[in-house]
Amino acid sequence: MKKLVVLSMVAALILGIGFTTSAQGGIDDEVRNEANRQSAMAQESAQTRVPIPQVNYFQERRTVSKWVSHWDRPSAACYVYLISYGNIIGYYVSDGKPASTGSFLTPEYREEYVSNGGIRNIQLPDIDGTYGTNNQGIRFFTASGIAVEWAGSGASYIYSDVPIKLNVPLLGD
Repeated sequence: MKKLVVLSMVAALILGIGFTTSAQGGIDDEVRNEANRQSAMAQESAQTRVPIPQVNYFQERRTVSKWVSHWDRPSAACYVYLISYGNIIGYYVSDGKPASTGSFLTPEYREEYVSNGGIRNIQLPDIDGTYGTNNQGIRFFTASGIAVEWAGSGASYIYSDVPIKLNVPLLGD
């Protein structure tokens, strides 16, 4: 349904942007207004024929809430299986779930308003005083406290709070 509403809005924008009024005989306001009216009628018809349903259960929200609650505990053992180009190479037992290398404790940017009314993002230093981005990947600590980061081309992973029956070696300790 969202797609239909968005498509209707895009169509209205395209029609509105495509028409210009000029002293040299461009399309006048009457034609633009008719196009806008037609677009609004199409959107109203779509809403009437296929209304947005009333959601009662909120499954996605329930799953996210349950996921956050599940991992919100100290020293939750986690089994992290490292995958390289589709091959599972082994696993670690970690202290808690892996964290994205894209997660930070401080904001990465600050918004600054510029004189023309726009906004520009100013990059801020990370807490270690450096700038830049990290490889896309994960980081975690093993049950014995060893720091591990897994990233790069072809790197993927699976993690679970119980061991998965796979015939792969335990990496590290």
